[in-house]
Amino acid sequence: MSGVVPHSMPNGDSPQHAREYYHYLQGHQETLHVPKTWTVDWLSLAWLWGFAIVLSLAIVWWIWQNRTTRQRTGIYPIDSFGGYTTELAGPATLFFLLITLVLAGFAVVLIVGHLVWGQKF
Repeated sequence: MSGVVPHSMPNGDSPQHAREYYHYLQGHQETLHVPKTWTVDWLSLAWLWGFAIVLSLAIVWWIWQNRTTRQRTGIYPIDSFGGYTTELAGPATLFFLLITLVLAGFAVVLIVGHLVWGQKF
């Protein structure tokens, strides 16, 4: 390490210095996992398939609730726009209320997390 002060950033004026610079950059990378040989990350797979299952169930529940919820025409009259387009309003379904709460909660957690800990990704 001729000409390189310990703990300083090396320059790249020779092949040795270029190699030291490369090792310097590699040594300062942030990693979330310990380097190791190829393995299956079961936790990531569980999150992936868990998300896919929850999303599929939510879609099925949404379709079921949309097809079985009866509209109350007495309280909510049919609106007509220009004689061609009609709209029948109705009460909010349980699915809509829950998905709104989940998305709002996720947004609050994300925003507060970024304000408190900074943006990590």
